[in-house]
Amino acid sequence: METPNKGDSRWGSLFKNDLQGMLLPIVLITIIGSVNIFSATYISSIYENTGLLGYFSKHIGFLFLSMAIGVVLYRYDYRQLQKPHMLQRIMIVTLIGMVLVLVAGSVINGARRWIVIGPVSIQPSEFAKLAAIIWTSAKLSTMRKWGKARYNNPLTNLQGYVGERVGYMLPMLVWPIIFAVLTILQPDMGTTVLIFGFSFILIYLAGFDGRFFGGAFAVAGVIGFIAARMSPYRWERIQSWFDPWPHAQDMGYQTVQGLLAVGSGGILGEGFMQGTSKYFYLPEAHTDFAFAVWAQEMGFVGAVFVVLLVAAFTYFGFRIANKSRDEFGRWLAMGITLLISGQALFNIAMVCGIMPVTGVPLPFISYGGSSLLMNFMAIGLLASVGRRNVEGVKQVGTAEALPSLREETQSRFKPAAPKSPQKTEMPGPFRPRETKKPTRRRPRSER
Repeated sequence: METPNKGDSRWGSLFKNDLQGMLLPIVLITIIGSVNIFSATYISSIYENTGLLGYFSKHIGFLFLSMAIGVVLYRYDYRQLQKPHMLQRIMIVTLIGMVLVLVAGSVINGARRWIVIGPVSIQPSEFAKLAAIIWTSAKLSTMRKWGKARYNNPLTNLQGYVGERVGYMLPMLVWPIIFAVLTILQPDMGTTVLIFGFSFILIYLAGFDGRFFGGAFAVAGVIGFIAARMSPYRWERIQSWFDPWPHAQDMGYQTVQGLLAVGSGGILGEGFMQGTSKYFYLPEAHTDFAFAVWAQEMGFVGAVFVVLLVAAFTYFGFRIANKSRDEFGRWLAMGITLLISGQALFNIAMVCGIMPVTGVPLPFISYGGSSLLMNFMAIGLLASVGRRNVEGVKQVGTAEALPSLREETQSRFKPAAPKSPQKTEMPGPFRPRETKKPTRRRPRSER
């Protein structure tokens, strides 16, 4: 049994280890997602003459396939992914899929995001999210020169300050940038933000200069505002996001219908399969707006329960990252936790009108084979990190006092405090020999 550290709380002690604490919310969310998909799609299945279980049967098939692959990755040694040849293969395969969807992909709802192979549709950009996390984590685990920054003040030498930090960041962001550019060409703005944004957050958590990030985001915000202001269509979308009710019949229709569905659920909801939004009032009721269907039928209590499950997963995911026994595992676990919880937060905020409407699904609840497969692959890798933590504790016999994430990720651009000189012992043959004091020989008369 894992010995709790000083920072362990009562919630952590409810489970045998953090791996169990992380998996339980995922199991419950997956069950909720399957139940919700059945409720949200049975009307569409009947209308499209695919039977009562048309969409649901496809979801169950993808679910078992995804769970099987997740179990395989759970038994796989995640440390193999940081090897150069494995990284190269993952990036090249993902790149081929991203290019192929632009060349021969199918256009659905005005976007070219899917590769259709018979009855199966594959969305390569979903797998690009995980590939970007793996790449950034691998590069973060090998960066050893951050403490040698020469330009720490942007006011004295702006060119050197910016150039040095861009030089540090570029190797870690080269593939996320490529994937983000190919994704925005589909177009898919929401996935583009996730691919690039989570890699940025990981680098920031690794101790990168916060002033540089603040300046970069400010410049990006100004450029984005100017680009949106120059495009009437984009500007109208932004206006409909801030105030969707005047645009309830055009740009703001989906946002308004989502808000009506969530609000009509009340405290306890209208009951399972009793919601009316799925009767073709709410577009994408089983995918991007699956949370609205759940909130309408299960009410405020059901919606809060899902949020609490996501929060519990995030908590235990961060604990696994904090206790990882190597740097790659720490950043990989951190990135996967941010990927799953960040998507959930983004989707729920979108349904509630806080964020603009984009194609970001709710993990394990929204319908979609590619999203489900990618999420279970990510969970399998996160569980692999947690499994190694548990095995390490069993081998040692007690939990080692590993450095906390806060201590580990302090800014490496800050000069290290001078250490007091310590007396060190020379190892091996350079250690001086111990000299014995000569013994006084007794004269013969005393013997």
